[in-house]
Amino acid sequence: MSVSDPVFDTSFQARLLSPRYWFSWLALGLLFVLAFVPVCLRDKLADWLTPLVLRVSKKQVYIANTNLDICFPELSQAERQVILRTSVRIGLKSLLGFGEFTVRSPAYLMKRIQVSGWHHIEAEQAEGRPVILVVPHSWPVDAAGYYFAQRGIEMCTMMKSARNPVFDWHINRERAKSGCRVYERQAGIKPVIKAVKAGRSFFYLPDQDHGREASIFVPFFGRAKATLPALPRLVKLTGAKAVPLLACYDEAQHCYRLEIEAPFVDYPSGDLHADTLHMNQAVEQQLRRHPGQYMWFLKIFETLEHPVDKHGLYEAGIKRIRRGLSPHP
Repeated sequence: MSVSDPVFDTSFQARLLSPRYWFSWLALGLLFVLAFVPVCLRDKLADWLTPLVLRVSKKQVYIANTNLDICFPELSQAERQVILRTSVRIGLKSLLGFGEFTVRSPAYLMKRIQVSGWHHIEAEQAEGRPVILVVPHSWPVDAAGYYFAQRGIEMCTMMKSARNPVFDWHINRERAKSGCRVYERQAGIKPVIKAVKAGRSFFYLPDQDHGREASIFVPFFGRAKATLPALPRLVKLTGAKAVPLLACYDEAQHCYRLEIEAPFVDYPSGDLHADTLHMNQAVEQQLRRHPGQYMWFLKIFETLEHPVDKHGLYEAGIKRIRRGLSPHP
């Protein structure tokens, strides 16, 4: 990453061959092999692994259950557990199919992706405008990036570095190979504004918690959430339209589905709180339609509007889990 062009550096570094990363390379190799396993068999493997993952991933399950309790209080505990099991199952099917986007042919992969609402993208292209895709963290989100690249749409996005440098290098290298410019989140929004003004469409991930200083508190599933209010500014400064998109995995058809909706109308309005709420409501509607597609293990409510002590919403339960106790005292 340079000051003049702060994209991820995807050049290979010798340190990635250190013995400490051999298991990571082995995991990538296994994903590449699984890419050639028939999809139905691979999905059955994910079905079989789901109960095991639920038993061993206590910290992640606790975070997911906390989020689901907040977002779906009208559902019974059993109904929320169905969503959780579906989310884990979809996550595993997306993970086991991750290698496809590296080693399988574009012809094969494009047949695996079904799209609704593509006419909204075509309409913006006809006007000579890029789009800002409002894309929450569903499990198969990389299928969306692949599809747009194969349709010849130049993209950019902003990401936070992964903890594992091997996976970080591989993921961002693959995105760069497809023509996407990947900016490090710490570089700020200015490079993205420049790229969109130059004609690149932008994958905007609206549901992350960026902390108190960068955020405003806006309702999300009925609870005040620290939300980055960048989308209205991006739309105003670039002239691009905000277009909601949800990437899904269809378990019945064993394929990826992209649901593209109509662009936001009369956006931004000039009221920053109302415009940010509009974005949150659009994401909420997407997740209410397909709650099992979402990464519920993310700490989406980590920053509290009115913290009662130094601990966040999740921390006390996580500490108890690490001590081998129940997360609920």
